[in-house]
Amino acid sequence: MGTKGSDRTIDCYIRFTFQSLVQAIIPANPLSVKPVQVPGALEMKIYEYVIWILNHSISPFVKTKINTKSMARSTAELLDIGATQLIQTGQNVYPPQINQSICRGPFSHLSLIDRLRSITIIERLEVNLEILSPPYQNNPALVCSMMDSINQLTLFGFYSEWAGYGTTGLFTPEFRRVEHFPLGWLQSNYPGPSFAYRDFRGFLALMPD
Repeated sequence: MGTKGSDRTIDCYIRFTFQSLVQAIIPANPLSVKPVQVPGALEMKIYEYVIWILNHSISPFVKTKINTKSMARSTAELLDIGATQLIQTGQNVYPPQINQSICRGPFSHLSLIDRLRSITIIERLEVNLEILSPPYQNNPALVCSMMDSINQLTLFGFYSEWAGYGTTGLFTPEFRRVEHFPLGWLQSNYPGPSFAYRDFRGFLALMPD
């Protein structure tokens, strides 16, 4: 059986932060006029996919070289810096919903629209790059690239086959199995993969010397 890795158990701070992120990018039942609740990225647990990719897309050697143990944690802290900047500059639309949970950082306290606004602040590099955690510290190119990546990863997770892996989603790729037809495929009217088959494709051309 495949392994889900030593970081399978995600600490609550990282989990809450990325739950808040994917919920803002693909909220449940967006602009729907139907009386049926349509799950969003949070309900589909796409945050697990985003965290998994961030923590497994870089080798341990590179992580050591860039002085970071978890890209997911560093990215969560980056989102919190953007949220803090949004609040301190008075650019938030709604008051933060503050609670005493140690699992929730500033980003998780924001409304959906304010989470997106804080991401925009980070994209514009309107944060103090010197106080960011490695590898983002004084690295504006990586900061901008990651803001694009987390948006894309959320979309990939929701509309790809990953959402259909079910209980095998966090296994290593060779042990994943599609357990059900992904909701994202249904919403986008994607019929599923069309697997190749052997067929006659003409005669072999022989080229003279």
